[in-house]
Amino acid sequence: MTRQEKLNYIVNENPDEFILKEEQERLKYVIMQEFVKLRKEKKVTQAELAKRTGIARPNIARMENGSYNPTIDMMARLAAGLDMHLDIKWVPNNN
Repeated sequence: MTRQEKLNYIVNENPDEFILKEEQERLKYVIMQEFVKLRKEKKVTQAELAKRTGIARPNIARMENGSYNPTIDMMARLAAGLDMHLDIKWVPNNN
């Protein structure tokens, strides 16, 4: 099933679930874009980051292009590899 077919199924079966999926995709995109920006600002290659973190370079590449969903553990290791820490916040919706 293609990504579009999955989204069509979600929309047809449960519109609320579609909104959740859409938000998850948006959040994943924002997080990965920010990560890539930080990695490049620090002039760290994927290969160097892989050495620092023990995470395989192909997994870092897949995460950066959005085809792999990292765990919180993986994101914390990546942050440490960039001499940073991970800060996740729960924020109320502005309805």
